[in-house]
Amino acid sequence: MEPEKRSVLLNVAGVIVGSYTNGPGKRVVIWVQGCTIGCPGCFNTPLQPHEPHHLIDPVVFARTISEKCVKTGCEGITITGGEPFQQAVALSTFTSIIRESELTIVCFSGYCKDALFTSTDVSIQTLIGSIDILIAGPYNHRNRYPRTWSDDPDKEYIFLSDAYSDDDLKRAMECELLLSQTESRYTGFFDFGDRCLFEDLLSE
Repeated sequence: MEPEKRSVLLNVAGVIVGSYTNGPGKRVVIWVQGCTIGCPGCFNTPLQPHEPHHLIDPVVFARTISEKCVKTGCEGITITGGEPFQQAVALSTFTSIIRESELTIVCFSGYCKDALFTSTDVSIQTLIGSIDILIAGPYNHRNRYPRTWSDDPDKEYIFLSDAYSDDDLKRAMECELLLSQTESRYTGFFDFGDRCLFEDLLSE
C-alpha cells in the first residue's frame, strides 16, 4: 500500500448532493483525488494522479458536508475516488466529525479487505472504525457493467456497524443523472446504453 503524504488537507475531486445510487438512501457523494493502485482498464483515470484539485481542511469540510446533509435530507455520505485510503489521515479526521452528526458512512476502496484490515497504519484503522459499509476490492474491467450492488463479484461488502444490512443495499438505484446549475454528472451501475442515453441528454 502506498504511503500517504502526511498532509492535513483533503484532496477532493468532486461532490454531489442527493445521490440514490452510491449507497442506501439519499447521500452526499465525495470523490477524492489520487490513486496509485492502477487497476487495468480503470474507468476513472482522471482521478488517479495525486495532483492538487480542491485542497480542503477536513474539519471545515466535514462541518460543511454535515450541514448540507441536514438541509437536504441526506442520511449519510459515500466516499469514493480515487482511493480514499491513500488519504486516510485527512479522511479519519473528516469522518470523525461526520460521525458526531449521526450520519452514516459508506466507503469504496480498490484495496482488498485483508490489505486494509491487516495494515499497521493507525490512520487506516481509525478510518475503518468510522465506516458503516466498506466496499472493497480492485476494479475489474472484464466485469464492467454489473447491474446492481450485489452483481459485482469482485467486491467485498463489509458491514462494520448495525446501521445497514444486505436488504438496505437494494434501496440503491442502478444509475442516475444529476443536473445542477454548475455541474451535470451520471453515476451508478450503468451499461453502454445508459451511458449513451445520458450523454445524449447532457448534450441537449
